Order: sequence, then C-alpha cells, then structure tokens
Amino acid sequence: MDAGRLAIDSPLGRFEGAEFLPKPVAGAIPMVVTSSSGQSLAWIAEHADGWLTHPNATHAPRGPQHLAEKIRAWRDLIPGGAFRPHMTNERIDLVDDPDHPRTPLRGGYVLRTGRKGLMALLEEWQAAGVNHAALGIQFSQRPAAEVLEELANDVLPHFPSHAGLMPSSVAW
Repeated sequence: MDAGRLAIDSPLGRFEGAEFLPKPVAGAIPMVVTSSSGQSLAWIAEHADGWLTHPNATHAPRGPQHLAEKIRAWRDLIPGGAFRPHMTNERIDLVDDPDHPRTPLRGGYVLRTGRKGLMALLEEWQAAGVNHAALGIQFSQRPAAEVLEELANDVLPHFPSHAGLMPSSVAW
C-alpha cells in the first residue's frame, strides 16, 4: 500500500486506499496542545507545534503576569529555542462605555469590559508572549453585529496581523 494511504481492518469491515486531502503543505499536520492535556511542560515543548492555554484571571494584573510566566517557562524548554506560537482566549461582554473596568462574570469565565480595558488586556497578552487571541462574544449583552463592528473599527486596528506565509499550491 502507498505511504499515506489508510487501511482499516476491523470486525465491522475492511477499508483500503483512503487518504486525507488536501495534504498539509508543511508535510505534517501541526499539533497544537490545549491546556496541558496531562502532559508535562517539557513534553509539550518537545512535541507540540503550538500551545493553547487559558489566560487565568484577565480582570487583574496578576492573571497576565502568570500567563507570561507560563509561556516563558514553556518557551525555555523548546528544543533549539525554535519559535512556537502561543494562543489564548477570553469570552467577553463588551459594553458601550469604553472606560468600563475589567470585571469578571460567571465565576471569572467571562470578562465584562469596555474597549479600553480590552485593548489593555490584549497589550498585556502581547507583552506576555501571546501570538493569537480568540474572543468569544456569546455572552455579550449587546447585539453581535454591534460588538463585531466595535472590535473591527476600534480595537483590531491597534493589533495588526503579522505577515503570513505565501500561499502554496497543493498537489491533489
């Protein structure tokens, strides 16, 4: 059988010749570890292509500081000092008042804030070594369209994307 082809032989039947398409451009599918998934920090540093962790308490300075310590400890263990991205996320309730302070809701799993507090948090994450941030708006009290418009117009321009890789053609 060709390398990269899938064969399954089980009591339910036999299946041969399947393959996953499109093929990964880099030769392998990147593995991003979420949380610690039971592995040690050393294992994650050696085997993961990226790491997604919870940001801790985002309403207080200690949360981003702890996140920075965690990212630094992980990156110190990456073989050869290679770059690997870190990702984190927060569920937000972005309020109309841009000066509303960062306030935890739902036991700390949602952050109510104005855009200035959100921008300060994103700056703290950036300084901590976060490369990708996901913002969930499912708990927002404002209509999603309003929140997305404010994020697009007033927040994201302060955090431009890095230049990406050039597109590659994929041989099917």
